[in-house]
Amino acid sequence: MTNKFYYYAATGRGHAIRLALSAANIPFEDEYPQGGFPPTAEAKDLWRSIGKNTTTNIPMLQMTDGRVFTQSSAVLRAVARIGGLMPTDEGELYMTDKLLADAEDLRGEGYKSFAPWGATEEAVEAFINKVLPLHFGNLERQLKESTGDYFIGDSLTIADIACYDAIVNFGSNRAIGSLAEFETLKAWVDKVESNEGIKNYLASESFAGLWKFGPDTLGKK
Repeated sequence: MTNKFYYYAATGRGHAIRLALSAANIPFEDEYPQGGFPPTAEAKDLWRSIGKNTTTNIPMLQMTDGRVFTQSSAVLRAVARIGGLMPTDEGELYMTDKLLADAEDLRGEGYKSFAPWGATEEAVEAFINKVLPLHFGNLERQLKESTGDYFIGDSLTIADIACYDAIVNFGSNRAIGSLAEFETLKAWVDKVESNEGIKNYLASESFAGLWKFGPDTLGKK
């Protein structure tokens, strides 16, 4: 038996958690709802029976020792604490929370720009030409202010993983070339992807089988 991660067969809000599990070398297997998205009533009943929330349960992580974690940001932090990806210094903890919020701001803007889900052409162009440069610039500023190669010193933390997910999966993988003017972020992306656990996950069949957000989500080819 191994730990089970309940989410759709897509990157979305579950992807940062998968990356964190991989970086921390915590084994897991994906549990996708039968029938995909939107979930069936049966799938929701199953999630509710495990996570206990009467509202939203996924992304949800069920550990082999019986612990269950729900709500994306809470699951992400739990994995970080279990896997040694969470700083302990008070100042660094503040920066971690701050960067997680920055990542969520960008992720939220990203969801507003999905053309297949109703975003207008004007909203898409604003996301590409205004929103991404604004957020990339703010994140690169903070990366340059770090004392090391990562957002918080010389070690990969959950702040890096959350920011990586927002920058790459909600940004540069969709708007090709959008990182061109952000050399420090580009080098940092390569460094995050060189982490052994993350590198192995990105090369895995599990990752290959996920729906990934690409240019098509912006109405581009």
